[in-house]
Amino acid sequence: MKNDILHRLTAARPAHLDPGRPTPLLRDEELARIMTSPRATPKARDTVQPNRARRPLLSGLALAAVAVALVVITDIPPDGAASAPHSEATGSGSEVLFAAAAHVEQQQAGSGAYWYVEEHLGSLQEVPGKSYTVAVRTEQRSWTAAAKNRQWSQLLDLGSRPATKADEDAWKADGSPTSWHLEGETLTYAGKGEIQHDAPGGKADIGTMGDLPLHLLDSLPTDEKALRKRLSALVDKDYNAPAEILDRMVVDTAVQLATTLPSTPALRAAAYRLLAAEPGVRSLGDVKDHTGRTGYAVALSSPHEAVELHLIFDKSTGMPLGTETVITQNGETGNKGKPQAYTTITSMKWTEDAPPFNTDSKDPGPISGPGEKLDAEPTR
Repeated sequence: MKNDILHRLTAARPAHLDPGRPTPLLRDEELARIMTSPRATPKARDTVQPNRARRPLLSGLALAAVAVALVVITDIPPDGAASAPHSEATGSGSEVLFAAAAHVEQQQAGSGAYWYVEEHLGSLQEVPGKSYTVAVRTEQRSWTAAAKNRQWSQLLDLGSRPATKADEDAWKADGSPTSWHLEGETLTYAGKGEIQHDAPGGKADIGTMGDLPLHLLDSLPTDEKALRKRLSALVDKDYNAPAEILDRMVVDTAVQLATTLPSTPALRAAAYRLLAAEPGVRSLGDVKDHTGRTGYAVALSSPHEAVELHLIFDKSTGMPLGTETVITQNGETGNKGKPQAYTTITSMKWTEDAPPFNTDSKDPGPISGPGEKLDAEPTR
């Protein structure tokens, strides 16, 4: 059981989940121009701090985190993997991030006893001896008590699916099997329900590690220059690592602030603007996430790692929809363009509702959940 959990989290963990403004702040009325303007040239994108050393996408903090990153690739259906971008680029990546920041800072701040996050995690695995790949789908739910920074976590198996339309065809040609034995774990089409749940004080196998304590969020500045400086001080205090790695950890922490941490609208917008200053950030244009929601995305790449992190935002609110990773170079981990893992944020809110458990699970079995509602036959 424990090995299955660790395998799933290792497979789905981020190659993330990753100071002056390069462009002026873009307000709502400018979004249409950004999303329809000609693609920025490489020269224009490279003007973001050209003399600053480019940093690797991965960091110790990101590798410790159980938050997950995702992939945008061609022909991947909702909840199996994301669909390809509809347009390659509409404005620079920095402009898209500034536009998203302008939208997200207009959202109202919330409050509550618990910060609740629900994410669909996925990793793509080739079936040995077959000509298709399956998406291993998991749902992670977490409740964090803001006052004491205590966390409850629950992990559910949503069932595996052929990853793309071509994979579905090959799967049908293989007789449409409903189970696969991959890397020491038996995967099923139907899913196994709950894998495990953990409460504070127990022997937790799942939970988010490496995140900022929630009590620190209120003290973080909402100016991106000051935010970078403050995050640099925090990671320098807590981690003994080379400056290049610490600098990358700042970016990874900013990704967390931009996505699943309970950031205020102003703080989330500041995290977006911090990321807009990253070298090589570029627009991916319009995309659909794994639930079929339309958004726009940017890519954060690094010449030091053969992966690329994609961040997806809701077009009307600027709120995060998810993140993705994709291989950028042919090598031992796979061919260029091959997806690795994904996460889709399906719920993220403050709530007064307490977690439905207060002890660790000992012998978890199938539970009622959203499996049937979320289940769909693989489609293009």
